[in-house]
Amino acid sequence: MLRSEPLARGHGERLFAMIAEVLDEAGVTLADVDRFAVTTGPGSFTGIRIGLAAARGFGLALKRPVVGIGTLAALARSFEDRPSGPVVSVVDARKGEVYMAVHAAGGMEMVAPFVATAEVALAHVPPDTALLIGSGAPLLVHAATCAGQRVPPHLARSGPDVLALARLGLAAPAPARPPAPVYVRPPDAKPSRRPSLLAALEFDR
Repeated sequence: MLRSEPLARGHGERLFAMIAEVLDEAGVTLADVDRFAVTTGPGSFTGIRIGLAAARGFGLALKRPVVGIGTLAALARSFEDRPSGPVVSVVDARKGEVYMAVHAAGGMEMVAPFVATAEVALAHVPPDTALLIGSGAPLLVHAATCAGQRVPPHLARSGPDVLALARLGLAAPAPARPPAPVYVRPPDAKPSRRPSLLAALEFDR
């Protein structure tokens, strides 16, 4: 049972409603879940915190492992066919920048996540790239076109494939510590100080 929705706001309200809907459709409860997997970023600051808080809260309450998967790593696995070369995962970071990482065809990380303008990030795209994937792909395509460089095959996605995330979460070893956010770029705003699930679950740095 899979479900995903792109959201600009209202992450908290919709996330918990969606979880309830999926559990109901599958005929199971949270207690039947053996492991939780969650993306750790980079991406939307609010989305990262809410997702991590929810997963860590469920894991703590049910005494289940919670596995954190990098958003860019999950994006690199978000298609069925095995790529013939490196996969460049790129997320629109706003402010004229992108979050980017490069993974080999087998999934090994070649370039760790970083943030830069599309023009600077373009220099880190391998010449034999098989695919650009993510919400920032159009920005790199535009930069490559303006620079007169080869434009690799590209696919704009708002986020990682849910099934790819689940598979990575199942394959990952049980973590020694709860997952923490990977912002890459410092968040623009500080979290609210009011008591909440987000404030109660302090993230390890």
